[in-house]
Amino acid sequence: MKPSRIYRLLRLITMLQSGKSYLANDLASELKVSRRTLFRDLNMLKMANVPLVYHRGQHSYAIEKSFFLPPVNFTFSEVLALMTLVQKYANKRALPNLEPAVSGMLKIEATLPAEIQDYCGSALERISFRPTPMTHADSISETFDLLWQATSERKSVLLRYDSYYEGEEIQTRIDPYHLTFISRGWYALAYSQMHGEVRIFKLDRVIHAELTEQHFARDEQFSPSSFFGNAWQMIRGDKRHRVRIRFSPKVAGNVEEVLWHPTQQVSTDDDGSLVYEIEVDGINEIAWWILGYGKEAVVEKPAALRKIIQGHVRAMAETYNVL
Repeated sequence: MKPSRIYRLLRLITMLQSGKSYLANDLASELKVSRRTLFRDLNMLKMANVPLVYHRGQHSYAIEKSFFLPPVNFTFSEVLALMTLVQKYANKRALPNLEPAVSGMLKIEATLPAEIQDYCGSALERISFRPTPMTHADSISETFDLLWQATSERKSVLLRYDSYYEGEEIQTRIDPYHLTFISRGWYALAYSQMHGEVRIFKLDRVIHAELTEQHFARDEQFSPSSFFGNAWQMIRGDKRHRVRIRFSPKVAGNVEEVLWHPTQQVSTDDDGSLVYEIEVDGINEIAWWILGYGKEAVVEKPAALRKIIQGHVRAMAETYNVL
């Protein structure tokens, strides 16, 4: 391509992204070309995936405003923080849409002075990140993108799903409301036609998803916080419980320094043990967390949770031939 045409195309883009709509004759006049040449240039922009808009009523052209983002003046700390997130955290494949994040960060990095690039690169070498075990986001990228589109456009999805609850493959039409990352994986909160209620679907268990042209009206009263309530993580029980657990001095500090649940209250006794109290909807999930601390955690109430723990302990004793 001749330099003169490259310059003309850049000038054409600049004019079209200015926010003003131009008639074809005006564009041709400004660029000092014929209408035929102008239309060839416009066609080349389309082939390059530049989102041109033609306003039929005005017979004018423009570029979608969302295509070119305005320049942003980042501080040094902001750039370093973004580079840390993308290069250290995102490289762990926690993000299904990792490629756009990396691409965007590379564009930002390319605009930095050489000395700043060198400093940030040196700083990042002294930073590492070890996340908790999680499912690999690469395997769900296509499903994530499809459901993300469905939530934005409010379109129903035909779903084939390996259901842990039903113990078999199911087929249902869902209206996806929200995507969320919980603990170790990505989930969709969606109204299921098969179940007649909002359910949670793990993206790793989706066998096939197909976007339909059928639009749905989302329940405006729905919100993730109301759906999960005071669940320990994601499984909401039918009843709210006041839970009190005593942790030994050996693990008290480990428990106290983390906000495990938004309702938690902690206090330390003279012997160094920690009293941990929360209000939680359902107690099956939290039982597994407590078991992870073994003999260092003792459930004081409710009695129902003590029974669940006792049942697990007896079963483990039988498994290991302790009894």
